Amino acid sequence: MLRWPVCLQSWRVQDAVAAMIRAPLFLACSVAMVFGQPAPGQESLAGIADEAVRSVPACAGLAVGVEQRSARIQRFYGEAGNRSRITADTEFEIGSITKTFTATLLADEDRRGTMHITDPLARFAPPGMRVPSFDGQQILLLHLADHTSGLPRGVPDFSPPLMPQAMWQFVSSYVLQRPPGAQFLYSNLGYGLLARAIARRESSTEDALFARIITGPLGMRDTAIALSPAQHARLAQGYRADGQPAAEGAPGFPALAGAGALHSTLNDMMRYLDFQLGRLDTPLNALLPVLYQPRHADGPNSSVGLGWHSHEQAKGLTMIYKGGTTRGYESYIFLTPATASGTVILSNQARCPVGSIGAQIMRMVNGSGLSLPEPTPSGDEN
Repeated sequence: MLRWPVCLQSWRVQDAVAAMIRAPLFLACSVAMVFGQPAPGQESLAGIADEAVRSVPACAGLAVGVEQRSARIQRFYGEAGNRSRITADTEFEIGSITKTFTATLLADEDRRGTMHITDPLARFAPPGMRVPSFDGQQILLLHLADHTSGLPRGVPDFSPPLMPQAMWQFVSSYVLQRPPGAQFLYSNLGYGLLARAIARRESSTEDALFARIITGPLGMRDTAIALSPAQHARLAQGYRADGQPAAEGAPGFPALAGAGALHSTLNDMMRYLDFQLGRLDTPLNALLPVLYQPRHADGPNSSVGLGWHSHEQAKGLTMIYKGGTTRGYESYIFLTPATASGTVILSNQARCPVGSIGAQIMRMVNGSGLSLPEPTPSGDEN
């Protein structure tokens, strides 16, 4: 497995100042020109990222971004494939982090009054398609968004690719084993249905809605389900856990696209982190409390909101997070709004312990921490 050549980009958020810090035990990339002085804490954040990465087995490649108030760094390790280095513009599959984008679409529909989180899914199903209920209790859009619909994790025994029509047909014949809203049960199927319900309501596609409502307004030009040829040329080769090349995408796509089909770069995901921390001036900021609001318990001191998970920590801090897994990629985003801190970790190898890296970074940044579960596979059950 590849070891860790590394380079760093660091800047004040407001000044976009680029710098590189040489670290022992790493192979340095070319030195970037430095304009102005580094923000306080940048050297510390670089050391925190390096220490967290050194604490786990090496993966094919990693892109790590960390920010704490005005200090911000980006750090790169390993390779993107074909002997090319990972950069801030390297594309990765981000798996189930896609669910936070789908949840944002739902919150925006609710804000505009075009759909409501308490609407029944059956209202947006294709003609002739049945949505199961339990003793008269219907599956609401909220139940899809907080994983309490009672639907299974995915569609079993299908021949890839899974098309939306086949997904709806499976749901039409499914018998719920518990009432909606009663129990947390992570469901990629639920998010596939939620995204398709919104797309049907808007007569659009998931990709077009993400671009119009979220990535366009936030300036995330390299975040999409379908990559352009130029973007695809920057896609890191994905690797399975055993180090062998992995196929792109997941068997459950395109039906489960809203559950895990997005690609993104570290540059874009750090902008997404800025949005989540309230650093960007956008009307979407009004949706953040709705997205983070705890809706249902999903473990000790843990809860799930709309797409996002949260954990109550020591010192009264709340950690908000989401991870993603596909056949050849791992990703995680963590943030603690009270300390204006967060991290994004992207890897081009499945089962790379990005959750452990992120949890350690946040523990060192905040002075407290926790062990968080590894990301949940997004549409890939193999």
